[in-house]
Amino acid sequence: MQLKVIQPEPKFSCSQCGSCCSKIRGMMPREDKEFLEKMAYGKMPLIQLVPLEQMTFPLYDWEAKRFKKWQHEAGIDGKIKPSRAILDLNTNTAIIVTYFMDSDACPFLKDNKCSIYYTKRAYVCRLFPFNRGPFLDTGEKASKENMFGTCGAMESVMPHIPENYTDMVKFLNGAFPDGSFGNAVQHDIVIEWVNKTIVALIKKRLIRPAMNYPYDFLVKRISNAEKIDFTDFLVKSNYFSSGEMENLIKRFDNNSDAKEKIEEFIKNN
Repeated sequence: MQLKVIQPEPKFSCSQCGSCCSKIRGMMPREDKEFLEKMAYGKMPLIQLVPLEQMTFPLYDWEAKRFKKWQHEAGIDGKIKPSRAILDLNTNTAIIVTYFMDSDACPFLKDNKCSIYYTKRAYVCRLFPFNRGPFLDTGEKASKENMFGTCGAMESVMPHIPENYTDMVKFLNGAFPDGSFGNAVQHDIVIEWVNKTIVALIKKRLIRPAMNYPYDFLVKRISNAEKIDFTDFLVKSNYFSSGEMENLIKRFDNNSDAKEKIEEFIKNN
């Protein structure tokens, strides 16, 4: 009797080729770009400060703080600048929500290798080859065609990703031992947290964001305004205590929400 040999499912393995870090300007999912072009230049509380074609990968403010420290340790200029902000009319303060590195290639890339690979890098570094996870509600159903960026190491994995949504999520959970799937899910959760927190701040009247003003006017006001990072503002406004904010960032860093979400999904399906 001939036994059927069951081939193990392929696993993603990053080759650390550096290609995903060598061209970082203007790269974003199509649906994100279309949304930002319509809404991010003054129609919403969160204002885009640089043209989309100049944008590179976003850093949350607590991540930017780390990168600013690491750039000195690595002896480089990270070229870290604000990318999205809220102009609070209550205090004439620019609340910086995200930063970016104003460079065609990641400044931390040396000889095609990440010089800070073994630190707690930003989500956008750790979620590759993903662009997004399967749980983020963008109005477009998640599929293997819209969740990934260009990565040569995915060639052996892509053909095996199931079309069925439930089977796909279960497959992804086991196919990325590097943790990138969990990082992508947590990144999407943080995006939702930022948006919900901004709405809560408005409802509590802790901020009065400038909207529907001419874009050039908003950018000039933000440039001249006193600036504060988003998480620092949450503490200063007593929305969170410093301890609560610190614990929340640790929760984000540990992918605690992502682990719970993935476990719950698999348990219920």
